[in-house]
Amino acid sequence: MRRYFSDWKGLAYNLAFFLNGLLVFLLIFENRFEVPFWLQAAGRMHPLVLHFPLVVLILYSIWVVLIEKPDSTRWNAEVAESLLIIGAVTAALAAFSGFILSKEDGYESDTLLWHKWLGVAISLLSLAWYGLRNYLFPWKLVSKMVAGAFLLILFVGGHLGGNLTHGEDFIISPLRPSESQIPQVALEEAGVYEHLVRPVLEQKCVSCHNEEKSKGNLQMQTQALLIKGGKNGVLWDTTKADLGLLISRVHLPLDDKKHMPPRGKVQLTEEEIVLLAAWVKAGSRFDQKVSSLSTQDPVYTYAQNILGGDRTEEQYDFSAADADEVKKLNSTYRLIKPLSAESPALFVNFYNSANFKPDEIEGLMPLKDQIVSMDLSKMPVKDADLKTLAKFPELRKLILNFTDITGASLTELKKLDKLKELSLSGTAVKMSDIKSLEGFPLLKKVYIWSTGLSTDELAALKKGQKIAFETGFRSDTVVLALTPPTIENENQILPTNGLVSMKHQIPQTIIRYTLDGSEPDSIKSPVYTKPFALEKNVTLKARAFRQGWYGSKQIERRFFKAGLHIDSVKLVKPADQKYAGKAGTTLIDGIKSENEQNSGKWLGYNEDFQSYLLFKKPVEVSRVTLSMLQNLGGHIFPPTRIEVWGGADEKSLKLLKVLTPEVPKKDIPGVESIVFEVPFEKQQVSCIKLVAKALPKLPAWHSSKGSKAWVFVDEVFVN
Repeated sequence: MRRYFSDWKGLAYNLAFFLNGLLVFLLIFENRFEVPFWLQAAGRMHPLVLHFPLVVLILYSIWVVLIEKPDSTRWNAEVAESLLIIGAVTAALAAFSGFILSKEDGYESDTLLWHKWLGVAISLLSLAWYGLRNYLFPWKLVSKMVAGAFLLILFVGGHLGGNLTHGEDFIISPLRPSESQIPQVALEEAGVYEHLVRPVLEQKCVSCHNEEKSKGNLQMQTQALLIKGGKNGVLWDTTKADLGLLISRVHLPLDDKKHMPPRGKVQLTEEEIVLLAAWVKAGSRFDQKVSSLSTQDPVYTYAQNILGGDRTEEQYDFSAADADEVKKLNSTYRLIKPLSAESPALFVNFYNSANFKPDEIEGLMPLKDQIVSMDLSKMPVKDADLKTLAKFPELRKLILNFTDITGASLTELKKLDKLKELSLSGTAVKMSDIKSLEGFPLLKKVYIWSTGLSTDELAALKKGQKIAFETGFRSDTVVLALTPPTIENENQILPTNGLVSMKHQIPQTIIRYTLDGSEPDSIKSPVYTKPFALEKNVTLKARAFRQGWYGSKQIERRFFKAGLHIDSVKLVKPADQKYAGKAGTTLIDGIKSENEQNSGKWLGYNEDFQSYLLFKKPVEVSRVTLSMLQNLGGHIFPPTRIEVWGGADEKSLKLLKVLTPEVPKKDIPGVESIVFEVPFEKQQVSCIKLVAKALPKLPAWHSSKGSKAWVFVDEVFVN
């Protein structure tokens, strides 16, 4: 034992030699290498491992540069040799873990290529340096040149690694002129995106989503790339309750692996979250000026705090609310914040219409004497809720854009004797309701664009003196496009008596739809008038039309008709443990997964999928539907063959139908759900066996050609 301990350097050298040999082998056959799931953890330890060899090798190199003569008392050969071998071993570990990490998605760039090869070079050179240590004495000029070159390689490799992790020029950015030296734009000239939103994205998002490191195939450096989105879809969608990926992932718990920015990165402040959500809710415009906003808009307040500028802020004569009370009433989708750092006044923003209930407003009553602004845009607020809103005596600004109010109880708000600004855009208010606002004590501005009011009615309102009515941009020569209709169903799987429901926020808008796969038009397609039932699995496509507007973009959703009740599922083999879902229950739980392979709602197989569907009593069946996933870039392909077997039990099955889906002939970007319907002659069965055969080798056009494809399944319907 003592002999082995004394020869630890030899053992370390052999380990380093082995790791470098393995690394070179993997690099040669890199295109054929696929990281097994159990090795991914080693790759993710790269940031933890890499700093040690950097420090040790820098120390050794500097030491070599400083030694000037053979008998120097500053040189300790034993310590120096220990430093070098420790550096060589840890450099090999860092290079190996870095290579494993590089195989994950989101690192496709020239920077990664150079960083990877420099990391390998550092590992090989440090090992060679140790092997030649008895020939490269530190007081020799050649040794000092080697040490100098080594320091340069270490610096460049570390710099490129910093770029990959933290963004371009991370190391040298402090040497550049401070941005604080750049004159700030005047508040009246500032753009909402250019001077408020873009800096937040650059500071908190771009380091992981750029041309060098595009996590999720998402880049965020330009407006075009933001609009394009990534492999999980577009970044924002105002037709969705949570406003889409950008806002929903910001609101996820910090421990959630989908939370953005990821844990360990600098997080968005609450003010920045309000800014991004408000920008998306307002249409994610890239040309909007701060000066066009109301002075009580949270974006305007944010701009004042960030950009500065002379301003006169209203003074409030009430005391600040209890901080603990504010914290208690804050929730994931209801944000309560002070108007400014020292102000006792609060504003409230609501975000998720799916989770909204009327008592969400009532619950704010403990803060009724401090809330001066409330934004309920796109929430399902009804006329009856205005009575509750009238109980907030300090309200100066109330935003009810695209809510469900009709204006019938608008006079309830007259009790708000400090209300100065009211926004009713996109609601069904009528002229008589608007006229009642003239009796409001301090009301100065009302927003009523995209309502059912006629051009003549709007013109009449503009002539008034007391209240400034903002009717939006109108022109006989300019036509604007409608926003898409909203499909109100949360679940894609309809129960037996379930109905499909749609709506549009702008009154008098006609919704036309199709169920046969064709594109809806403004003439022949059926008009939606009330919720309707579906007879089978279909794809609903819908557009909105209104006179004087361009038709909206198309919105579509696949609906599944709930089938026969399947009593239990038996999987022939369990799914891969990374994509195990809820085992067999995943196929019959009535939950359609989102298009995200890591959602926890998919069963993923790197081999053939086989399962038995069991019924306690015989049932008559004529169709089986499989809901599957396609992500060609992620190796998830349609199956090459689907078999449906049926019979009285597992041992007496006969083949009912075979389906042979076509293998994609080229890359199809993005992730999407795919559906396979397998019809057959009506049978009475108590057991059904499903087989979905995985593509044995990825096609020649694929970057990982020759590897085996995955198949993913989340729901099965039997009709």
